Amino acid sequence: MTKYAIPTDLEEEVVRFLYKRMADLNWIYLPDSERTRHYVAWTSDPDVGGRLLPFIGKPEKIRTWLKDRPMKEYVRATYGVGKWAPLVAKPSTPVSELVVRALGPGWTVDLEALVIKPLCVTIRREDDEETERRFAWAPMRDFKHLAWAAIAAQAGGDALPWVICTVDSFVRKITPEQKVTNERIAKRLGLISAHVTDG
Repeated sequence: MTKYAIPTDLEEEVVRFLYKRMADLNWIYLPDSERTRHYVAWTSDPDVGGRLLPFIGKPEKIRTWLKDRPMKEYVRATYGVGKWAPLVAKPSTPVSELVVRALGPGWTVDLEALVIKPLCVTIRREDDEETERRFAWAPMRDFKHLAWAAIAAQAGGDALPWVICTVDSFVRKITPEQKVTNERIAKRLGLISAHVTDG
């Protein structure tokens, strides 16, 4: 990825502006066709593309920068991860709460074990610290990435059971059919599937 000499304060202002708009749009759950429309608009928007153009050089490269930098980091940032986390207007549900919603109370989250691609932590039973799991979470659209990360980790020697948790919103709910499909796939792969609603 090309690195541009965008001043830090300008980059933060643009990202803060984008993250506010993205929160208003419920970006995480937005279909690709709608995202494309917003990329086009932001590229030509004087507050986004207009401010970046002197540093990036070409309008078509602005869209690439948007997708490869702030957009790629947005989900992680909403969960408090990464350099742009402080710029998020509406943070997502904390992972500790996602764990409770997915598995019930009685688990502690080891944030020291946080992995970011995909977002994943180690969790332990409060009443039995020997009972551990990996807990990975992402929006529904990334179920396949969660499953693949779990399979790859286990193939590489990770002996812990994996919980792959897909997150939806009140606006865009996971369908009952999709839940059943995810559970079947997870069972076939020896994983635990969970679904929770953010918010």
